[in-house]
Amino acid sequence: MKTTKIIGLLCLIISFWSCDNDDEVVVQLEQPTFTITQSEEDTSIYYFENTTPNKDEFYSYWEFEIAGKKYADLAGPVEYQYKVDGDKIVTLTMVSSVDALQTTESISVVVPVDEGFLTNPDNLIVNAYLTEGEGDEFDNWGKYNGGERMSATTDALVGPRAMYVNNGADGNAWDAQFVSDAIETEVGESYTFSVWAKGDPVAIRFSTKPDATAQYGPDYTLTSEWQQYSWTITANEPMTNISLDMGATGGSFVIDAIEAVKGTEALPLPSDDSLVLNGGLEEGEGDEFTNWGKWNGGERMSEETTDVLGGARALYVNNGADGNEWDAQFVSDAVTTEVGVEYEVSLWAKGDACIVRFSTKPDASAQYGPNYTITSDWEQHTWTFTANEPETNISLDMGKSAGSFIIDNIKLVKKE
Repeated sequence: MKTTKIIGLLCLIISFWSCDNDDEVVVQLEQPTFTITQSEEDTSIYYFENTTPNKDEFYSYWEFEIAGKKYADLAGPVEYQYKVDGDKIVTLTMVSSVDALQTTESISVVVPVDEGFLTNPDNLIVNAYLTEGEGDEFDNWGKYNGGERMSATTDALVGPRAMYVNNGADGNAWDAQFVSDAIETEVGESYTFSVWAKGDPVAIRFSTKPDATAQYGPDYTLTSEWQQYSWTITANEPMTNISLDMGATGGSFVIDAIEAVKGTEALPLPSDDSLVLNGGLEEGEGDEFTNWGKWNGGERMSEETTDVLGGARALYVNNGADGNEWDAQFVSDAVTTEVGVEYEVSLWAKGDACIVRFSTKPDASAQYGPNYTITSDWEQHTWTFTANEPETNISLDMGKSAGSFIIDNIKLVKKE
């Protein structure tokens, strides 16, 4: 009797448990679906959204290129920016407790060309090449008089924009004034201002502000071809604005590359006169740089496209820990050098207080420069050596200190 009662109770319990399981809803994984939307502002940016029913019940991840990095799915669209042109395979994978399903789609990506351009790192004026600004406005510059005469033009010498000026009649020099933001100047020191211009034979001049202590340069008459005009002053204020006074003569003309530098020599037109190829680091795809090799620590080095000294790209380095100089080496292609002749190699850097140095290769006859400590602002570091090989590689040895920093504008020149 006891046995019968126990068996009956177990049957009752099992029947209740079975009823409870029957009430659970098992969600079946369906074939994944998703939408693809291209950004209207940037053709390299895409938005991918998982539209699979009951997607929240499963683990999902994206791969935006074949064998690419995996990105977890989000509640809404997932944004991804491609760095290189080409046909791409996008894969959405969804995983349940018993199986996994994938869906792939192909897209053809066109990465827009960046309008990078060379600049002079020694220039003191912000937006000297007039590329920044919207419409007919130029960031860091003011139209103090005659602003309606000044507009943007694509007939530029450096970069994509320059300034076009049209004076309807003769007048006073100050009837059309284009004035920079103030720059820091050391009272008693020499500074040289320069501008490139072309157009009708109108007269222009430089002057300085503030007005109470203004200095005035001579008149320059423009020609129909691009030409540089420069003026050297002795600073009489700790902060100085540079003014182009352009209203004296009727006619039209174009202005570009307005620069200032400490000293008595005007800056030359920006150019890559370096013996090492691709010293500006503009050429290459993704995290690779044409004419440069990552001999050690390549995984620490990547492309920097936001905080650059000039152009559109620089080198970003991230050392996870202290180590040896040679743990991260960025090495140029070999260049022809004359044995016994002096050469100067330089770079610009900013970031954490990390140590970098120059060295040469081949290793058997390598020479080593001193250690330089990077600062938080862009600063140039230079080393002079006497060539001891007919072919020389320049190496940046950057692995000694933990921290991150940016390198740009690497140059090698033969000393005069």
